[in-house]
Amino acid sequence: MQNLLEIGKIVRTHGIKGAVKVISYLDDVNFSIFKHIYIGKNKVGANIIKALPLNNDAYSIQIDILSSVEIAETYKNQSIYIDRTEYEQFKDKIYLADLIGVPVKSENGKILGEFIDFEDYGASIILTIKCGAVSYSIPYVDEIIKYNDSLNCFVIEEQKFKDLRV
Repeated sequence: MQNLLEIGKIVRTHGIKGAVKVISYLDDVNFSIFKHIYIGKNKVGANIIKALPLNNDAYSIQIDILSSVEIAETYKNQSIYIDRTEYEQFKDKIYLADLIGVPVKSENGKILGEFIDFEDYGASIILTIKCGAVSYSIPYVDEIIKYNDSLNCFVIEEQKFKDLRV
């Protein structure tokens, strides 16, 4: 389990003072609980000054190091992270980001590949499974593929895997 947890993505600037619009990756969590965050590819430490909900999964966030629209613009399409050890409710939960690298197996234990990435499209999550030199995208739906906690792997019927991979 990694300590930094990706909680959202900066999608654009919001206003003229350097605030940003952030899409949250967390269900039922208000961004106002977060104080210290890490942003961007280099995971630069920053503090949230103010977080205001915009709609179901978006927030307008004012961050101390983003003091102008020009600076905020440089962080567009970059992720926001928290250190999960600072927040009790995230310490023991397992997220997809924690499972990167686990094997994908058939129902009879045959290794089909390795889980290497995922993308959350809102309506569904797509898993990327690497099989040798080729990667495939599989929808993360219980009827198709499940994570087995006791075996620490994803399990999918081999025929479904062959039929669904894109």
